[in-house]
Amino acid sequence: MTKPKRHMIRELREARGWTQLELGNLLGVTPVTVYNWERGQHMPTAPQLRALARVFSISMDSIDFEGPVEAKSAA
Repeated sequence: MTKPKRHMIRELREARGWTQLELGNLLGVTPVTVYNWERGQHMPTAPQLRALARVFSISMDSIDFEGPVEAKSAA
């Protein structure tokens, strides 16, 4: 099973040695906003998503906040 990608922001941030405050400052958001993204509580807006992709040098498509899609059985 694939790990939900909402953890990707944290992994990318930590790989660069950044705190939530430092990433927030780069993006113009609060550390609480970064925390909420990392926990899957909120999703970034389209402009924030573009900024995340730019800061991490990845495509916007690489940042996904949904877990694996599971087929629902017809009951």
